[in-house]
Amino acid sequence: MLRDILQGLQDTLKTSTVTYGVINAVLLLSLAFILVFQNGNTSTTRKKLKHLQRLGLSSSNMADQYDSKYDAPEGITTKGPVRIKAVCIHPIKSCGRIELNRAVLTKTGFMYDRCFAFATELGKNNPAMESKWRFISQRTKPTMSQIKTELWLPHKESNQHDPLVQAGGCVVVSFPDPDGPGWFDCLGKFLYTGNPIVKPEVRFIVPLQPTPAMINDYNIQFKTFGIHDRDAKGLDMGTIPSVAEALPKLKRYLRIANDQNLTLLKCTPDTLVRTDRNLAPLEHIGTPSVHGYTDQQPININSLSSVHAVSTLLPKENQPLNAFRFRANLWITGAPAFDEESWKRYRILPKGRDAGPRADVAPTVSVVCRTSRCTMPNVNPETGVPSTDNPSLEKKRGKPQPSATLVKFRTVEDGNKSALGYIGMHCVPEDRALQMAEEQEKGLYVAVGDEIEVLERGEHLYGSTGNDY
Repeated sequence: MLRDILQGLQDTLKTSTVTYGVINAVLLLSLAFILVFQNGNTSTTRKKLKHLQRLGLSSSNMADQYDSKYDAPEGITTKGPVRIKAVCIHPIKSCGRIELNRAVLTKTGFMYDRCFAFATELGKNNPAMESKWRFISQRTKPTMSQIKTELWLPHKESNQHDPLVQAGGCVVVSFPDPDGPGWFDCLGKFLYTGNPIVKPEVRFIVPLQPTPAMINDYNIQFKTFGIHDRDAKGLDMGTIPSVAEALPKLKRYLRIANDQNLTLLKCTPDTLVRTDRNLAPLEHIGTPSVHGYTDQQPININSLSSVHAVSTLLPKENQPLNAFRFRANLWITGAPAFDEESWKRYRILPKGRDAGPRADVAPTVSVVCRTSRCTMPNVNPETGVPSTDNPSLEKKRGKPQPSATLVKFRTVEDGNKSALGYIGMHCVPEDRALQMAEEQEKGLYVAVGDEIEVLERGEHLYGSTGNDY
């Protein structure tokens, strides 16, 4: 009997030990869960966004972009209407896109498109050089394509006392963490995504329109910087704590020298500039075209059939060609390849499925020139790695693609001597539709599914002008 009692006590102690161990493990995991959601990078960001809603599609309207049904060789006659297949904005110049079902058209292009730009300071430590800030892009920093953006805006039930609501919303910026995973961030990412192998990333918030209080508290000031051959201005957002904290890691990710400063600039209505080349006739657009941080014009349109036509000319190893390499605002289907190059004016007919309120007016747009391409389309938007074809035996490196192919087959004019071929068209919105939408107190939206009605056709030459102003 004594032996049975002793055995029972031993079993009880073992059970208690296991029970206590399980309880302790659960408590520790719970504590870690709480700490991660209270202090993790992702959770901190989410808490600040609680009064905003995210805009953007979870699945792309371009998911079937490689389908042969979008093939339409140059010169053929197509059946059916020309339709808008996708609408894209790029809040930060040269960074990740946001795809929308519809977007508001303004005098300067689509709302929130290219309203920020990253810039570095040149000549800071060189006494022989004058210090100057200049924008950076995928031309020299191809991994900028991996900097993702999210657009968060207030909604009807938003708390009007929330600072980000007062700022009109924010852009959430994320990029791969160059310093590798820490266990705390890995745990937070796992609890957030459910994916145990997801790569850690850095996330930070940028207000869309800094309030006077933010400008005063963070000493946000205007800074002049260069975009190509022109000077631009913008609010220096690098003094905002969330931005300032992320910039050192972003410098390491982009491999910017330690002694070179990096910041983020914000375009404002006071920093817009007139376009100075490829001018649209004032009789159509009303008032001179203005833009922010786009290279030239407010809108860029491109056609899937044109991209398919170029794709067939590429070396097999570079096919199929991802249309997103060309970073257009509007993607169309239903027109023969390169048909858009003969358009001078078009109207966007509101035929999309989007049920949201919109102004009862069809936007009209003037087409001013072909898009002369640079080296940026060579960057694979999915990996951030520039593409080349397979080199011949006597060569160590292949030719950059699709640039080499565009130069060979798509140098269809000589307006821009520096062009690496042409594909896509630059456009300017016309004032009349903008004014009508303002009178109706509704947004002038362009939506997926809207139809294109070509109003005028003609010749285009890069650098020519409709009239001087």
